[in-house]
Amino acid sequence: MSNSTQKREVLVALDAEFADKIDQLTDNWTEAIEQALRLWYAKQIEDKLRKFYQNRSQEDIEFEEEWATFAQEQMEEILIEEGL
Repeated sequence: MSNSTQKREVLVALDAEFADKIDQLTDNWTEAIEQALRLWYAKQIEDKLRKFYQNRSQEDIEFEEEWATFAQEQMEEILIEEGL
């Protein structure tokens, strides 16, 4: 986690039964909430990235495949030239 000493205080309202379950698992609500929000944030970024790749045009996909093939061929030529 971050070593930052700056914290922002926020107020959240949770279902009472759920809060009781969290109380049984930790005494450090700040750490628990920070971890939960970091996981949530990472999932949001992952979802956006997945949507980006799923919505690429066929033209973009073909260009990326051509570029990857070209790059691989160039790397193979370099390795052969270098005797590796």
